[in-house]
Amino acid sequence: MPNWSISVLGDSSLHFSGSGRCELPASGWSLIGLLLCRPGHRANRAQLAAALWPDKDENGARHCLATTLWRFKQASRHRAAPVVTEGDTLRLPPNAWIDSEAFALRVMRARDQRNSVTRPGRAKLLRAGLRLYRGHFLGESFAEWALLERERLACLRLDALYDLATIEAEDGNWEAAVGAARLLCAIEPLREDGHRLLMKAYAATGNRALALQQYRRCIEVLGRELAVDPMPETTALARALADARPPAPPPIRQVGSALTALVATRATLVEAIGSIDAAIRASKPEPVP
Repeated sequence: MPNWSISVLGDSSLHFSGSGRCELPASGWSLIGLLLCRPGHRANRAQLAAALWPDKDENGARHCLATTLWRFKQASRHRAAPVVTEGDTLRLPPNAWIDSEAFALRVMRARDQRNSVTRPGRAKLLRAGLRLYRGHFLGESFAEWALLERERLACLRLDALYDLATIEAEDGNWEAAVGAARLLCAIEPLREDGHRLLMKAYAATGNRALALQQYRRCIEVLGRELAVDPMPETTALARALADARPPAPPPIRQVGSALTALVATRATLVEAIGSIDAAIRASKPEPVP
């Protein structure tokens, strides 16, 4: 079991073996986040100090880094520190559980192993990964390295939603496909393949009106944000949905002699009522001119 549990998606938190939350200053989370973005989760002191405190000279930046490491020791309460020192190199513990890594691992496995993992298995991995995405990567940091990692993980989330909606649609789980595709379109309304998938899912659940409404929403957002029209395949899908006719009601299945007798009696009554109506019309006097 990993000693440290590090969450950087949404509400950032640091726990040691489930024994409670360790409070860190903003500089501590920046150090953890920057290490997460480096290969092997390691970097030397000079690189970290220069990246985290670019407005200070080398001595000032190193002093800030030393202060941050001291605060890590205080927060860890004499346990193994969440940032390990190896000479001039700093790294994260290799056995730490990190939510952003667990999210990316599940999604990438589902996407990269399409031929070796079954569709239900892929859907399970995607759902498990998406549950871990509780918010943006270190949402309070606007450093360039944080913005790049935030964008990478956000795009991976969108791809996971599209893949999940597609799998659910292929398996005929249209309600689940609607849920995933609707969230995809809400997060990224400019993603046209998401609009098409949601249109198909709406139509498959019998909501043709919602499918066409989604097309109109696609037209609106693309025109407003990009000044472009939907792609030909999106328009063709909308036309096909608009031209579709509702299916004919299933024929009444006559079962048993009682139903047969009732149908025959109804036919006799209809014929008798028609004869009575004809007799009434014939007995009416001609209007006087």
